[in-house]
Amino acid sequence: MKYELKFQIYGIDEDSDLAVFEIDLPPPVTTDVLMPIMAWHEGEHAMASQLLTARQISAIERLAMIKFPRNLRLYISSYL
Repeated sequence: MKYELKFQIYGIDEDSDLAVFEIDLPPPVTTDVLMPIMAWHEGEHAMASQLLTARQISAIERLAMIKFPRNLRLYISSYL
């Protein structure tokens, strides 16, 4: 059985290892939609947390219609 992953963006201060920002991405943001943005070649690549580039952040913001903080290192992670 295939499970549809859900995605979250979290942000970490440059001076810390603790997440100070977290937001779940809305349902239109799926593995299939994120694959070209994230340069994932297989769905399994979506299972690991990944630091986002400025280009990836902009693309996900447009897709999710959400603005993310600019003063944090932003990561994407997935969960069931």
